[in-house]
Amino acid sequence: MTLLKVEQVNKIYTGNVNYQAISNLDLAVEKGEFVGIMGPSGSGKTTLLNMIATIDPPTSGTVMINGANPYSLSFNELAAFRRKELGFIFQSFNLLDTLTVRENILLPLTLDGTSLDIMNEKLAIIAEKLGISHILPKRTYEISGGESQRTAVARAAIHEPKLFLADEPTGNLDSKNSEEVMQLLSTLNKKEEATILLVTHDPQAASYCDRVVFIKDGSLYNEIYRGDNTAVFYQQIMDTLTLLGGKQHVIPPVRH
Repeated sequence: MTLLKVEQVNKIYTGNVNYQAISNLDLAVEKGEFVGIMGPSGSGKTTLLNMIATIDPPTSGTVMINGANPYSLSFNELAAFRRKELGFIFQSFNLLDTLTVRENILLPLTLDGTSLDIMNEKLAIIAEKLGISHILPKRTYEISGGESQRTAVARAAIHEPKLFLADEPTGNLDSKNSEEVMQLLSTLNKKEEATILLVTHDPQAASYCDRVVFIKDGSLYNEIYRGDNTAVFYQQIMDTLTLLGGKQHVIPPVRH
């Protein structure tokens, strides 16, 4: 089943000089797939993610998520659609310092008016799976970067969204915590059949994906599949990035 379908999408930013960020781009993601999006700074990967995230409408073309066009919905319907269908994981975690870890994770369910019993039941299950039960009473400033990202993953996963959108989720983490978060996302994908779209500059993170789509100048440049050998897949990612734009990928881009 195709969960995400992007067809002939264009995004043009108007100003003194018009800028075409995305050009006639097609992308299909099947249910249960783990897909990476990579490209040099300015290639359009975050613009694409923002269109899929229902934050930034395409200039032309269609974005279909789970059979629905989110851009045809009213403001209130779109807010409900986002909460129900999408799970967001950001580089900066986007946790609220005024809330405990528990309260941060429960936020999507609180907004949906879920009963306390169901909230507590879901929280216990997700916290156990992600190994964060012991930090639930803590404030976000009392936990480590790795624990913060696990909390963010738990918040994204607690309402069982159809599609996870992860934007540089390892960007603020050291290599050990990065690996833990990617293993976490991989487990979500394999065991929970979560469909994940990952934007990253990090070839190590991308090597956890089933497939990596490369974008250059707003268009599809190439895509490669993982297969059975992770080391070969990692090398193919490195080779493609080198062809795309030298060693730019080594430095996390400030703007995409």
